[in-house]
Amino acid sequence: MSEAAQRGPRLFEGKAMCSRCHAGFNFTGESYRNIGVGMAVRDPDLGPYTVTRDDPDQGAFKTPTLRDVARRGPYMHDGSEKTLEDVVAYYDRGGVKNPWLSSDMKPLRLRPQSRGVPGVLRKALTGRIDPEVSRPPDLPR
Repeated sequence: MSEAAQRGPRLFEGKAMCSRCHAGFNFTGESYRNIGVGMAVRDPDLGPYTVTRDDPDQGAFKTPTLRDVARRGPYMHDGSEKTLEDVVAYYDRGGVKNPWLSSDMKPLRLRPQSRGVPGVLRKALTGRIDPEVSRPPDLPR
């Protein structure tokens, strides 16, 4: 395993705090959080608040799994981050401040050499596609 690959889990669990939200075998805590995405616009998407009318639900969206994350861009619930590098930069800035921002969202202040580590980690979380398994069967006509 490369040195960068070995740093990935330490960064994920430590300074980057990824595991606070992306937890468990599926790398999602199955919870909803406001991380500030889309909150800087005039009419922000308030997420589940539109149904629940529960104040903490404002701007909260479900934490997605990181399994096969390299295949699923663009990122965030609104597609506002085009690459995983953009996502890392977003978290590094601490998101967009708003009254309902998750208390886990803080500027990370990652060193430039640490910003590439998530790229190594995403490769570890992205499986190989077997064309024989993923191709739908031919149906009789």
